Amino acid sequence: QFRFPLEYGSQRTPTSQWTVTGAGSAVVRNSGQGVRIQQVCFGQVVDKGITDINNMGAAMAPAAAQTIQNFFNDTGTMPDDYDMILTGDLGSIGSKLLEELLLKENFDISKQHTDCGLLIYNPCDGDINAGASGCGCSASVLCSYILKRMEDKMLKNILFCATGALMSPTSNQQGETIPGVAHLVHLVCPS
Repeated sequence: QFRFPLEYGSQRTPTSQWTVTGAGSAVVRNSGQGVRIQQVCFGQVVDKGITDINNMGAAMAPAAAQTIQNFFNDTGTMPDDYDMILTGDLGSIGSKLLEELLLKENFDISKQHTDCGLLIYNPCDGDINAGASGCGCSASVLCSYILKRMEDKMLKNILFCATGALMSPTSNQQGETIPGVAHLVHLVCPS
């Protein structure tokens, strides 16, 4: 809202994303039926010096790449071991950057990767710039569309990597960089 409020009526940059107002919730318990949390990988803050508040995908993609790479290295797995690798809200620009960063490390996620922000606002559907942004993307897509597909056995083994930017209106106005962070959850569907 503090970037370009709708009321302002300005033209948005091609890298800008539309903020999603959404929510999701899940009940987590230590036993029972349903989708299971197999593993988690906590991310670390990554700051590559991005200052453009209208390019959040570029600010968050390095953190997502680091977390996913750490998970692959720690588990000895590869992208082909998963039905889907889902990121939170990188949008089209950040998603391409993520795939390029991981390809440099010999991890090609292009066949498995999709982004919650692109599932909500796909640039192919019209003039929506780089897709959707905000924590509402991850929560609403995972807790509705993805978990339902897992319950229906359409997806059985996914990596869900929520992404986030660590900034505020004040830090942006002061020209500070936008660090990113991403945490990963490995979800499996019981047979």
